[in-house]
Amino acid sequence: MSGTAGPSHPQRFFRDFVKLSGAYWTGRMQWRPRLLTLTLALLGIAQVALAIRLNIWSADLFDALERRSTDHAMTQIGIFVLIILGSMAANTAHMVVHRDLQLDWRRWLTARVIGDWMEDARHYQTNLVPGDHANPDGRIAEDIRIATEFAVDLASSLFYCVLLLVTFVGILWSLSGSIHILGLGVPGHLVALAFGYAGMGAVLAYLLGRPLVRATDARQTKEADFRFSLVRAHESAEPIAIARGEALERQRLGTTFETIAQSWYDQSMGLARLLAFSSGYVALAAVLPILVGTPRFLEGTLSLGRLMQSGQAFQQVTAALSWPVDNLARIAEWRASVERVLLLDEAIRVVTLEAARTGETAINLDRAPTAELGVRGLWVAAPDGTAMLSDLTLTVEPGERVLVDGDPEAASALFRVLAGIWPWGRGRVDLPADAAMMAVGPRPFLPAGSLRRAIAFSDQPLRHQDADLGSALDSVGLGHLADRLDESADWARMLSAAELQRLSFARLLLLRPDWIVLGDATDALDPLSADIMLALLVDRLPRSGIVLIGRHPGSAETFSRRLTLKRAADGEVLLHEVYARRQAAQVPRPQPLAVVDLLREGYGR
Repeated sequence: MSGTAGPSHPQRFFRDFVKLSGAYWTGRMQWRPRLLTLTLALLGIAQVALAIRLNIWSADLFDALERRSTDHAMTQIGIFVLIILGSMAANTAHMVVHRDLQLDWRRWLTARVIGDWMEDARHYQTNLVPGDHANPDGRIAEDIRIATEFAVDLASSLFYCVLLLVTFVGILWSLSGSIHILGLGVPGHLVALAFGYAGMGAVLAYLLGRPLVRATDARQTKEADFRFSLVRAHESAEPIAIARGEALERQRLGTTFETIAQSWYDQSMGLARLLAFSSGYVALAAVLPILVGTPRFLEGTLSLGRLMQSGQAFQQVTAALSWPVDNLARIAEWRASVERVLLLDEAIRVVTLEAARTGETAINLDRAPTAELGVRGLWVAAPDGTAMLSDLTLTVEPGERVLVDGDPEAASALFRVLAGIWPWGRGRVDLPADAAMMAVGPRPFLPAGSLRRAIAFSDQPLRHQDADLGSALDSVGLGHLADRLDESADWARMLSAAELQRLSFARLLLLRPDWIVLGDATDALDPLSADIMLALLVDRLPRSGIVLIGRHPGSAETFSRRLTLKRAADGEVLLHEVYARRQAAQVPRPQPLAVVDLLREGYGR
C-alpha cells in the first residue's frame, strides 16, 4: 500500500483485505485455520445433504399417507428421528467450529494489527498524519471483530446457499415436470417461478425499505445527540452544581430525548411495512408451488408426496436466491468495518515507510555505544513536511548539563527527535543505545500493576530491593508511597501532575541511565522543587549527560550551557514527497462497493 487515500475500488478493497488477513490461512504452520475451514465446509455439505434427505422424506411420508400404509408411515417416522438427530449433531458441530474459527481469526488479526501499531512509536505517529484512521481503539476492538465474524458468517451462509441452490434447482426441475401453455410443453416451470418470485420480492423489499433507512438514520442521529448531551452534562458536573443549574439541564435533556420520538415513530412505520411484506412473502413461498401443482395432483399426474416435496424444494430455492437481499445490510456493515481496519493499517504503513527513510532527505538515527549525544545539521519538519526547526547542531558530553528552551513547538519537536519518535526532517542524530538513555516527557508512562512495577518500568521490578525503591521515593518527596509498593492501582490517575513528575525522577535515580533527555519534565513543579529534582540527578548521577528541552520553572544556574531555539519560517516545505502525500490525503475518496450502499438503501439496516 502507499498513500493514505485508502481503498477506493472493489478490486483493491478485496486485494488489500486478503493481503492484511490472508496470511491467517496461507502462513507457515497455519494448520489449525485450514483444518477449521475444511471441517466447516464438510459440515455445511452435511447440512445440505440432510436438507435433501428431509425433502425426500417428506415425499415418502405423504405418499405413505396417501396410500394409508401404516407400515410405511411408521418407517418414515423412524427415518425422521434419525434425520432430526443428524441435523442436531451437524448444526451443533457447525456452530462450535464456526465460532471457533471466528475467534481464532479475530485473535490472529488483532495480534497482527496491534503488533504493527504498537511498535516503534507508530501508535503515536499515526495520530499526526491526516487521513480517516481516527479512533484506533474502536477499529481494533470492534471493527476487527465485525470484519472477521461477519466474513465467516457471510462466507459460510453463501457456501450453504450455493450448495442449496445447485442441488434443489435440480430437484425442483425434476418435480416440475412439463406443463402445456398454448399447446407448447414448458419444462421446469417451478424453477422459473422461483427465480421470478425471488426477484419480485427483492424489488418490492427495495421499494418498501427506502423510507426505513431515512428513518433509521434520523433516529441514530437523534440518539447520538442525546448521548452527547449526557456526556456534556457529565463533563460539566462541577459548573452545573456550583451554578445550581440542575433544573435547566433536566429540561434540556428532556427536550433532547423527545426529539427521538418522531424518528422512532417513522422507523416503526417503516418496520411495520417491511414486516407485513416479509411475513406475506414467506407464507406465500410455502403455499405458492402447492397451488400451482394442485391441478396436476387433481389430475392424478402428481402424487401428494411429490406435491409437498416440490413445495419444500421451492422454499429452499427462493431462500437461497434471497441471500444477497437478506445480507445486504450485513455486507454493508462488514464492508465499512473492513475499510476502517484497512485505513488504520494504511496509516501504519505510511509512517513505517517514513520512519525508514535514509539519506539526505531523512533523519538518520545512529544508535550505538557512543561518548556523546547530539545532532548535526538537523532540520525538523512538521508531519505535513513543512519546516519547524532549521539547521541545528548540538553536542552533549558525558556529565554535561544543557538547557534548551525557546519556541515551545520547536523545543517539543527537538525532544521528540532525540526520543527517537519523530521521523520527519533531515540530518544526523547521534544517540546512545536504548538501554543507556532515558527520555522523559511531561507525564511518565506508568504500566498497569503495582507501584513497584510502575517505578521500575521495563526493568525487572524484582531486581530492586524495597530499600532502594523507598530511598528513591523519599529522595523526590514521595516517601509516603514507600509502604504501597505492592499495591495495584491506576497510579497515573491517582497521582497529581507534580507527583507524576517526581515519580519520573525517582525512576531515573533507580535506573541510573548514562544519558537523560527531559522534555518539559519539570513544568508542573514549583521553581524550588524543579531545582531540587535536577540537583538530585547531578548529585546522584554525576557522569550522566543531561539535556532539558522546553520549559523549566527553576533556575538556569544548574546547567553548564543554554541554547534558545527559534522556529523556522512558516510555510517552508522541507519534505516535498511527504507534503504531497499529505495534500493527497485530503482529497475525498470514492467508496468501494457502492452498489451495496445503493441496494442497502432499499432494504433497511
